[in-house]
Amino acid sequence: MSNRRFQVIINGTLAEGAEPDQTKQNIARLFKTEAAAVEMMFSGKRISVKKNLDQATARKYQQAIIKAGLKAGIVPMAKVEPSEKKPDISTLPEDELSTATLAATGCTMDERPQPARVDIDTSAYAMDEVGITLDESPPAEAPEIDITAYNLDEAGIILDETPPTEAPEIDVSEISMQERGADLVEYTALPEAEYDLSQFSMAAAGETLVEHPPVPPANIDTSRLEMNKP
Repeated sequence: MSNRRFQVIINGTLAEGAEPDQTKQNIARLFKTEAAAVEMMFSGKRISVKKNLDQATARKYQQAIIKAGLKAGIVPMAKVEPSEKKPDISTLPEDELSTATLAATGCTMDERPQPARVDIDTSAYAMDEVGITLDESPPAEAPEIDITAYNLDEAGIILDETPPTEAPEIDVSEISMQERGADLVEYTALPEAEYDLSQFSMAAAGETLVEHPPVPPANIDTSRLEMNKP
């Protein structure tokens, strides 16, 4: 027979069709406790409600919790030597959690070892008694601002009595407005230009229009030039 042990876990998720209030009453009755004591089972955190069970017993607890209205799952417990600490349940794979449940009141949820104590030297520090002033810097002196030239009128007094600007007089008697679409500028048509083309003619296609005289070949004396051998 296998010696592998299992634990039953929950995460506060209701089974399909379960009502929250009725489920809390069912869970309290199942764990033989008061309804207020099972509130933490519905917090949404992953909690182990039963540990160190054989697989058959773990299945029975799982089905009882699901029947009460909470989703529950079973997870194999890690094998540990007697001298070793039990592993943290929260590090177990999430895919092994078919449903979630809550541990009974008084169960140790976190079995991780305490962290090592940090050695911090505080010998150079001291703490004064309550009421001791730590900062004795003198307060800043109030600035001297001369406001003798200023005064404050009563509410409703007009502070700016500058007379309003007079409206400009613009003569628009000679300005009128045409109807929409009317031409505001009447352009005079220019007379057609007359060009005398009687002295011009057009050569046939392919005809040479400019006949340049042939250039004689260049007479270059190369008798004094020679090419050295490589």
